[in-house]
Amino acid sequence: MEKEIGISEFYTCIQGEGKYTGVPHILVRMVGCPMRCVFGSSICDSWYTSWAPEPFRVVESTLINFYKKNSHIKHTMITGGEPTSNPTLLNRLVNIAKDFGHFVTIETAGIAFVKTKADFISLSPKLSSTTPKVGGLYKAGDKVIKVPQAWVTRHKSLRNNYDIMLQLISYYDYQFKPVVSNFEKDIEEIEEMVKQLKIPNCKVYLMPAGATREELDKIRVPLIEYCIKKGYNYTDRIHIVAYDNKRGV
Repeated sequence: MEKEIGISEFYTCIQGEGKYTGVPHILVRMVGCPMRCVFGSSICDSWYTSWAPEPFRVVESTLINFYKKNSHIKHTMITGGEPTSNPTLLNRLVNIAKDFGHFVTIETAGIAFVKTKADFISLSPKLSSTTPKVGGLYKAGDKVIKVPQAWVTRHKSLRNNYDIMLQLISYYDYQFKPVVSNFEKDIEEIEEMVKQLKIPNCKVYLMPAGATREELDKIRVPLIEYCIKKGYNYTDRIHIVAYDNKRGV
């Protein structure tokens, strides 16, 4: 019997964010992330891979058969969780996608450098506003989780490692796609990163935080106006605009 691998889910979708918005993809979501992000009063929208990881459900042959059945699609996005937290599995998933002739994007917070055959990195560094509060109570599905000090310490230690991010953007083609929730505070940090990493405007994609249409609406307009002012790209989250907080789209 095949052993389940560290994948939460996989499905066909359109890319909802960034440079390849609107392009049909196979999305493969890995389980596991050492960070515990919050955005405003909500936790990461893929909490089931990080805050309260679900059991592994996928065997490799099932994933391969899924690629065969969807041979008309030629893009893969590997996300999480944090894909670089499991380099061996990440490389295997990239290689499977490349075997089917796919253009492969890895979504990462930039916490580790992993060399793969992927074509593109979507670098989404976690800002200080994403740090959970010690003792804070956060809802993850039907669970309420109290944040220990160790989680906060680890989160802070992993955020914004410029050496690692420089390695990633030197090795891969990339987009820089930070999520903005606390507008004034986040923008200040983003500008410092753009400066330190020497990121050209054409590679900057600013995206509003939100796991629902209502949450996206709160920051969309000021963020669009800021992108126009700075010459950055604005990216929405089209899958949320279309389906709200539905999972698997």
